[in-house]
Amino acid sequence: MQAARVRIGVDTGGTFTDVVLADDSGRPPLTHKLLSTPDDPARAVLDGIQTILGEWTSARRGDPTARPQVIHGSTVATNALLEGKGGRAAFVTTAGFEDVLWIGRQNRPELYALEPVRPEPPLDRAAVVGVDERLRFDGAVLRQLTEDNAGVAVESVGRLGVDSVSICLLHSYANPTHERLLAERLRSELPGLHVTVSSELLPEFREYERSATCLANAVVAPPMADYIGRLAAELGPGSLRVMASAGGSLPPEGVTRQPVHTILSGPAGGVLGAFHGAGSGGHSRIITFDMGGTSTDVSLCDDALTHTTESEVAGLPVRLPMIDIHTVGAGGGSVAWLDDGGALRVGPQSTGADPGPACYGRQHGELLATVTDAHLVLGHLAADQPLGQGLRLNPAAAHGAVSQLGARAGLSPAETALGILRVADATMARAVQRISVERGHDLREFTLVPFGGAGGLHAARLADYLGIGEVLVPTEPGLLSALGMLGAAPLHAFSLSVMERAAPDQLHGLPLTQLPGVVEAIAQLRARGEEALAAEGIAEPEREYHFSLDLRYEGQSYELTIPLSGEDPAAAFTRTHERLYGYSAPDKPIEVVTARLRAAGPVQPLPRQTLAARTGSDGPDVADAVFLYGDEALPAARYGRRALRPGDLLAGPAVIGEYSATTLVPVGWQALVNELGQLLLTRTGGREAQHG
Repeated sequence: MQAARVRIGVDTGGTFTDVVLADDSGRPPLTHKLLSTPDDPARAVLDGIQTILGEWTSARRGDPTARPQVIHGSTVATNALLEGKGGRAAFVTTAGFEDVLWIGRQNRPELYALEPVRPEPPLDRAAVVGVDERLRFDGAVLRQLTEDNAGVAVESVGRLGVDSVSICLLHSYANPTHERLLAERLRSELPGLHVTVSSELLPEFREYERSATCLANAVVAPPMADYIGRLAAELGPGSLRVMASAGGSLPPEGVTRQPVHTILSGPAGGVLGAFHGAGSGGHSRIITFDMGGTSTDVSLCDDALTHTTESEVAGLPVRLPMIDIHTVGAGGGSVAWLDDGGALRVGPQSTGADPGPACYGRQHGELLATVTDAHLVLGHLAADQPLGQGLRLNPAAAHGAVSQLGARAGLSPAETALGILRVADATMARAVQRISVERGHDLREFTLVPFGGAGGLHAARLADYLGIGEVLVPTEPGLLSALGMLGAAPLHAFSLSVMERAAPDQLHGLPLTQLPGVVEAIAQLRARGEEALAAEGIAEPEREYHFSLDLRYEGQSYELTIPLSGEDPAAAFTRTHERLYGYSAPDKPIEVVTARLRAAGPVQPLPRQTLAARTGSDGPDVADAVFLYGDEALPAARYGRRALRPGDLLAGPAVIGEYSATTLVPVGWQALVNELGQLLLTRTGGREAQHG
């Protein structure tokens, strides 16, 4: 029997673990959803892979390759930081700079707080080791690191009994010699200790950001090494790749060495899947809206994925390149509660996978009302619709939880449920505005692409709130992150500080890329990219190199990242600066701060299916439903998405149910099914959707 090439995408979320399998037969992918196992995330991953492989073997009557390719989006690194469950790390820095992680920046998390509280770094102050050495900003040695002083530092780290260590010496981006000496000593004299070296991970200036990023890597390294090591051993050599925050995939050995690259692993897969899926339907300017069980992730794609190096996780800046994703604590499992003033609040607390929303029937004692419970009370969810692992909804428990909360607020159950959804919508709307309007984009020019288990339930209401004209619901929206991972190309990101100034009269018409420092940095980055891709066995014709420069006007504190795409980067910088800030200064000197490279392998095509046309003149099957609008009940329609065909036009109020998600079509909206099976929601007028 002929072997088939099999790829499996696995996304582990706070509530569900999603698994998608695609082969080279051209048939639709297989899907599987099961509850996550927060106590041991690998268990759900391995169980899901085993189950879907069994289904594939039975349904396709074929033998997979000896080792199917698994691309996995992990939350282990993120949770290790958010929940304080990472390894115990030491921090080695230049003597006199031991407090850099506590001093940080002058930014205040709460601008008007009289006594602002800064998040504490995940580091014991006693685990900071100062080293007697010193470099200048240009890498010149002011105080040599001697073998004796290096030995003292290694002994100090050894006495701490830590799991990992981060080395971040002053100005090591300009001269890594001292860091390399320390790293060699630590690795040889303290075997088994994970060592993070800033000149390897992030050779860029800005001491605080570099220190924080390297510390984050050191903290998440021990749990990630155990987790990824277990998965790689169970799946076999060469079979596992891990989704990276930048939108590509990494081999296990790269992840265990630098796991901080996977901080936004799962959400990145969703953005990738949404971008490619929407593009196939003719929509390249999109806002992705991923609403899962515990959080909502949003990202803007303006004809391309948007990347950033200014992210923050658990109060720590992470300066590594990643897809620009903004996260808020609003998901299907987010808990509704009353604050001290009696105002209704939603999240960021979540019931997660265990016990889950009240309607899962697993909560004990006082029932906690969640966003999912509110939808069930209002009639948006069918009680008989199965969830992952055969889980079914319990309407009585949902009504009980919402009623208890409503009694304390003086509201009816329906009013309380509607209030929960409105509060959640407002939270998510602010997240979308942050990555769009606040950056100079007109939301009327974009299409909202919802996914995740709960995205389709809020998308039209959110679009009304924001003034977005259309919503495109992809196929299998509740499994899109796992599906997107199937298209993740091998990707390695590198950066190098340049710090070169160029006045307009110095360039004489030459592009910034001809500056000596830029030429040298690009050559070094390309060599590193070639080495990384060659190590993965990627042939030269299949390699892609995407360079960019971080630029700023002289005197500015922060930069804009400008891709090198043929246009003079100085002109592109001027235009981008004008759009974002309303002015430009073409006669002012420009500083090239950092050069960047994303070295990528071939992109894997995502499964794409064309929906079969309807035969006969009958329309789609429809069942009766009732939506509650406060104290008013309104007849609605309920459709099964599998039965829909191209050209079907469904008027709201209606719900469209499927295995992985539910889409709500409010009053004043309609849904048109296209040939790819996607749902295009547009307004028709009538009552405002936010009252649905």
